[in-house]
Amino acid sequence: MAKVQDVAKFFIEIAASQNKAGNGDLMTNLRLQKLLYFAQGWSLARTGKPLFDSQLQAWSYGPVVPEIYRRYSSNGNRGIESAGDFDADALSPEESELVLDVMREYGKYSTGMLVQMSHAPGAPWSKTDISNVIPQDQIQAYFAGKPRLKSFDDILDDYPVEEL
Repeated sequence: MAKVQDVAKFFIEIAASQNKAGNGDLMTNLRLQKLLYFAQGWSLARTGKPLFDSQLQAWSYGPVVPEIYRRYSSNGNRGIESAGDFDADALSPEESELVLDVMREYGKYSTGMLVQMSHAPGAPWSKTDISNVIPQDQIQAYFAGKPRLKSFDDILDDYPVEEL
């Protein structure tokens, strides 16, 4: 199981790399919180196991991992330029694939849209009192009931291949 700090750093570094290439904005703390929620949800739905051991809490702007929020709170709503001591090998290949799948699917949405998505009627956040832990079984059931998150391999399978 990954450490939530390593998953957060992975998301931050992906965004920083995309930003450097002119393909997106830096990661903000609010955006990071939503991506962590979606990554945890899809891990529970895909594998039956959490991606990371930290719990998500219901806060006003949606699901939050408090320790990650505190770590990057000094940034306010400014982008996080670097995760610092990022280690690409901290995540297993399966964990890295899941994080990339989540970033590919959810990274195309604005932060405001991610907040709306995490607040959808029936979503685990909407069923949890503010400041309480969002139960993992509710997160798992919610994501298991959604259309499957495609993996990169699934997307490649969708491309036609011509015989030579």
